[in-house]
Amino acid sequence: MSNIDEFKKLYNFEFEKIKTGSFKEVSEKYLAAYKDGKEKGYTPVFLVLDDNLLETFEIKMEDEDTDNIMDIVKSNLEKYKDINAVEFLKKFQKENTEDSRESIDDYFTEKDYKYDDSEKYNLELSTLFDYDNYLKDDVILVKVPTEKPYEVLGYFGMGGYNECPFPAEQVAVAKYWYEKYGAVPVSTTYDEIEFYVERPPQTLEETKKLAIEHYAFCYGLLWECYDTLDELASAIYKNVHWYFWWS
Repeated sequence: MSNIDEFKKLYNFEFEKIKTGSFKEVSEKYLAAYKDGKEKGYTPVFLVLDDNLLETFEIKMEDEDTDNIMDIVKSNLEKYKDINAVEFLKKFQKENTEDSRESIDDYFTEKDYKYDDSEKYNLELSTLFDYDNYLKDDVILVKVPTEKPYEVLGYFGMGGYNECPFPAEQVAVAKYWYEKYGAVPVSTTYDEIEFYVERPPQTLEETKKLAIEHYAFCYGLLWECYDTLDELASAIYKNVHWYFWWS
């Protein structure tokens, strides 16, 4: 049985298999679907249906002793309502990094760092492509039946390993970022999440605060993707695209 057939057994959602496309074509497809979803009451999200993601679904169902994935979805969408995202990020950062400093400026120690303040409009969804820039196998665009975009992270239960927040925690943080920046989960794999950001931060002060939150949410960014918090802040400054990876 194919991975897509396995997905059909778990989720009774409408979806489209993405067969070919460049970064630009995939981005345009998402943005069109996001606009359509606002009008029709759904939220689109890309999934990479590899064996690891499907195994994650199976493990979650075994842990919760259910054969209905929607039981887990329902639980996630109830749990996140009791989570204060700001307090969670502070606590999660302290637990995982032992790095809690008195002020924002204490995290940014590189003097005269040149921040990239250009407007960054490209939504290059790297999670969907391999290292040779070919579309991965079994990429689908799912119409998730929710008008609350941040809730899509509660439907596809990755997380809870590699210091990645649990799904309900992800939803709480995504809600906070959605309300503040218009940040919407665009794609997810078994260990990655990408966001489309409608209102990215426009000041360096705000960007630095956000960089600390990204660090708290996914502290591995600092050795997997960036060398310093200055580099992370520079990457997200005025950028419509955010990327997280829990390797």
